[in-house]
Amino acid sequence: MIPLKLTLTGFNGIRDGMGRESLVIDFERETGGAMLVALTGGNGRGKSTLLDNMTPYPVMPSRAGADGLGAFSYYDEVYLPENHKELEWRMGDTRYRSQIVIRVGGKRRTEAYLHEFGEKSWTPARLGDGTVSDGRMETYGRLVEGIAGPAATFFSTAFSAQQRRQLSAYRNGEIKSLLADLLRLDAVRERGERANEVLRLLRCGQRAARTQCEAQRQAVHALRHELAEMGDTTAQSELARQNRNVAAARLDARRNTLAALRAEADVAAGQEARRVQLLAERGTALTGWRQTIEELDNAIGGEEAARDDMAQRHAQRAASRETGLASLRAQRTTLLASREQERRAALAAAHVPLFQHLAGRRASVVSELRQSLARKEKLAADLALAQARQMAVEREAGQAALKAQELRRRLSLTREVPCSGMPMQTGCKLLGDAHAAHALLPDAGAVVARLNAAYTAIVDEINGLRAGASGIASMCAALARAEQRQQCTARRLAHAERQAARREALALAAPLLTEVEDRLATAADHSAAERAADDHEYQAQERRLSELVRRREEAARPCAAVARLDAQLASLPPPPDLGAIGRAAQECEQAQAQLRTAEQAQLAALRARDHAEELRRQIAVKEQDCGRRERGLARLDEQMEMWSLLAKALGNDGIIALAIDDAGPELSALANQLLLACYGPRFTVSIKTQVATAKGELREGFDITVHDAQRDTVKSVTRMSGGERIWINECLTRAMALYLAQADGRRSATLFSDEADGAFDAQHKRRFMEMKREVLRVGGYAREFFISHTPELAEMADRVIDLDQYAT
Repeated sequence: MIPLKLTLTGFNGIRDGMGRESLVIDFERETGGAMLVALTGGNGRGKSTLLDNMTPYPVMPSRAGADGLGAFSYYDEVYLPENHKELEWRMGDTRYRSQIVIRVGGKRRTEAYLHEFGEKSWTPARLGDGTVSDGRMETYGRLVEGIAGPAATFFSTAFSAQQRRQLSAYRNGEIKSLLADLLRLDAVRERGERANEVLRLLRCGQRAARTQCEAQRQAVHALRHELAEMGDTTAQSELARQNRNVAAARLDARRNTLAALRAEADVAAGQEARRVQLLAERGTALTGWRQTIEELDNAIGGEEAARDDMAQRHAQRAASRETGLASLRAQRTTLLASREQERRAALAAAHVPLFQHLAGRRASVVSELRQSLARKEKLAADLALAQARQMAVEREAGQAALKAQELRRRLSLTREVPCSGMPMQTGCKLLGDAHAAHALLPDAGAVVARLNAAYTAIVDEINGLRAGASGIASMCAALARAEQRQQCTARRLAHAERQAARREALALAAPLLTEVEDRLATAADHSAAERAADDHEYQAQERRLSELVRRREEAARPCAAVARLDAQLASLPPPPDLGAIGRAAQECEQAQAQLRTAEQAQLAALRARDHAEELRRQIAVKEQDCGRRERGLARLDEQMEMWSLLAKALGNDGIIALAIDDAGPELSALANQLLLACYGPRFTVSIKTQVATAKGELREGFDITVHDAQRDTVKSVTRMSGGERIWINECLTRAMALYLAQADGRRSATLFSDEADGAFDAQHKRRFMEMKREVLRVGGYAREFFISHTPELAEMADRVIDLDQYAT
């Protein structure tokens, strides 16, 4: 497969990296027959997007993961409502054109078409089995793999995507499946899959047969259990027959007893008629006696109710009288208290003028103290200001004295300067400064004298103010005491005024007190009269009730008519035992029920005996069926063992593993040839399909061992450094590509590599380029497209496609 021309429209990587909506690259024109073609440009320019789309497979390997075989969707890589990928490529002598349309506007849909160029025009591609391009992605994928080979083989040998897994990271099944595709062992694998399918169907049949056989065994077990629970049915049926005979004999005896009892009852019927008559007369006499007693009881109950009502009325009137008397007594108590309060109010009215005079005097004292305290606080504030001015004058006087001292020191220099009296004294700056100090010295003295006079005046003022501002604390305490006394006098005055204001209202209590005492005396006399009348009425009611009780006691004595009838009833013979006839009838019915139960038990025992015979017959039939099914399961186990052995022989650990063992030396030789050509004789590799366990035993697996001639060590590639492991992996991958190129004509004539040199140093990167050329030479490849951010490697390429030139 050789890419010829690529057009991408609406891809995110092209928009973000180049600022373009569409990109068209003609590889025939750009490469011009070069073998190594470098794709260059800054980070994020879209190089990986371009390289991923240079193959006809409907996937972008660097985005899909799992070495280009993972889950992938074009919808995450495009942004226009309708996006296109169009690739023209050549396989052998045939030119193909892949067209993929990704629509994201509205309902998402992807269409893919593959055309081949005939004599004059493009026609839909067709496989030998009749598959024709129809726009569906599934059909397109089958067409591409049918023409260019399986995607797994292509992305493992010819395309090195970013972050691709190394061969040492593959699991045993994955690497053997990859090598099986590489060695064209599809037919063996297909037969192995068929054998596995047959084995799976046999297992399903075995599970069903085992389930049926187990069900039969459980059914036999259940039947045997049921038969064992039934016991000896023959003995049970004989016992049931004997029980039925005994129940029939008992029923005959019960019937004879019932007939004898009924004959005795007919003889005693006449005597029972007389007994009934006497009992009726006794009942009538007893009813009249009881009615009389009941009438007396009702009369007694009515009188007791009347007495209770009378007592309740008397109690209510007594409570009402007591309530009125209590109210009058409470009014008298209140009026007596009001008369005492009136006396206190008169005394308070007499004290009001005295409290008013005292409140005025104490208010004037508080006012005088507040004025005196305000004057002293003003003097204290003036004293603080004078002290602040004193400190300012002291600072200013100190500074003036220091300045005068400095001027005198500078003036003394006129006698100490060496140039004094010489011609050069006119140019001496030090001597000029000394003379300038002589002119300023009188002014400095005057300032010091003025400040001394001001300080003396301030001191005198402070002494006067300090004498006037003393005693503020004692005056504040006196003012607080005076204010407290003033507040106390104000409270007493207010209380006296409130008491005096109530004097007139309290004076009205005296006439009301006289009236209440008169009413209280009248109410006491009336209450005594009502109490005497209530007592007389209650005693009359008690006398009526006592008379009714006496009559009730006399009526409760035994009745003479009832006694006479009782004597006649006692002279009659005792009545027959009618309960015996009922009990005999009940025992007869019970005996008949027991007979029916015995007959049903006998019938059930006969049925159980017949059912036991049927169970024995079913057990014999099912045991024969179980034996037949177990023999079938044994034959099925033999078939499964044979097919399991065949599936294993045709699987990854069988013929495929042997084929890989046969191809291993050739793959190792190709890898070692690449290592020798570009890296020297230091490393040689070998492929093993069996690895040793911890116990030293061999098991099916996959490992790549590397012999280091420089260090004379042999170790697995997984234990090598990161750069060495990548180097070995690239050599093995390219060796697999070379093996595929020699073994099969359907192969890719172009290799692709995306930043595979990132872990190498400068020297190894140059050797890496030598390996690329060696692979192209040995394998007869047309070219290789690679991405690298190393300028030296780009310069070593035959042609460079700089994507920076395509950016807007």
